[in-house]
Amino acid sequence: MSAAATLERSALAKTPEWRNVDLRTFREEIMVRDRPAVLRGLAADWPLVQAGRTSAQALLTYVRSRDPGHALRTLVGAPQIKGLFFFRDDLTGLNFEYSNSTLHAALGSLLTQAQHPDPPAILIPAAPCEAFAQIASENTLSILDKPAISRLWLANQVTTATHFDMSDNVHCVAAGRKRFTFFPPEQLPNLYVGPLDLMWAGLPTSLVKVAEPDLVRFPRFADAWAVAETAELEPGDAVYIPNLWWHNVESLEAVNLSLNYWWFDGPRGGAEPFAAMAHALLAITALSPSRREHWRRIFDHYVFQTQGDPVPYLPAERRGILGPLTPALEDYLRTQLIRSLTKPMPRPLAEQIMRLLESRH
Repeated sequence: MSAAATLERSALAKTPEWRNVDLRTFREEIMVRDRPAVLRGLAADWPLVQAGRTSAQALLTYVRSRDPGHALRTLVGAPQIKGLFFFRDDLTGLNFEYSNSTLHAALGSLLTQAQHPDPPAILIPAAPCEAFAQIASENTLSILDKPAISRLWLANQVTTATHFDMSDNVHCVAAGRKRFTFFPPEQLPNLYVGPLDLMWAGLPTSLVKVAEPDLVRFPRFADAWAVAETAELEPGDAVYIPNLWWHNVESLEAVNLSLNYWWFDGPRGGAEPFAAMAHALLAITALSPSRREHWRRIFDHYVFQTQGDPVPYLPAERRGILGPLTPALEDYLRTQLIRSLTKPMPRPLAEQIMRLLESRH
């Protein structure tokens, strides 16, 4: 069943847009929606954007004069992958290789290959902006009021398959164009997520190719497509992506350069939610169905608090780990996690978990 016959991109809803966004608007109007938002012209005044608009050579000159020459992890895919960094068909690995390049050398290669009819797919993903201090200092955002991790992305016409991030994200296009396709978090069952330990970014990634979905193999994807939305960004535009929102990202030009900013608003300590799920896979998944159900109720009560405050009868100063986390309480929780992960595992349970993991591969 072909994608064109059933799923029309033109039918997708457009991600809402804002212009002239300031800190107040971003915090009080956009973030509170907990949905993607296009921020038109947010980075239009960046020197990096202005250089790219002048010419490809001006962009290369700007980058080369500010690139200290660090070797960066570079993904290279054969022309046969058609720009889609993805799983191998048999799910035994990924369909590209790793290499290293400096930023200005990779950009120069992309410019040289721009007229090639069938170039390899090239992507420098999430290069730390602290490695490019001058670029980072000259191209900044005014809408972030807390520390964020900034990353630089360089690619030709490539696609990053549908995935979600653990942190909130503002992604700014400096050169080229990008198309984002968004799916709400609740569409997880309809996105057919691949092995959780395989994708190159270490993030849950859909097995469905958005450009040509196999609706025979993945029929429920049509339900996800029905509630998807899309956005196309020009140089100087940005998009806000709340964490856990699935997004497929297509770089549409021979040269695409972007900066993004990640941060997490979690108020309770520095632990990552995905790590909690990984621990739960070790600790709970292999239990019997009845015990898993018991633990689901416990999680609903204490973690998700589906019935409200789980301990309204306890004084605030006696809530321990269910109250505000002090450094001492955080240390206690970390100690419990370390103890759990380092103690010898009973052989029958270890064998169950190994069988479970093997069945997923």
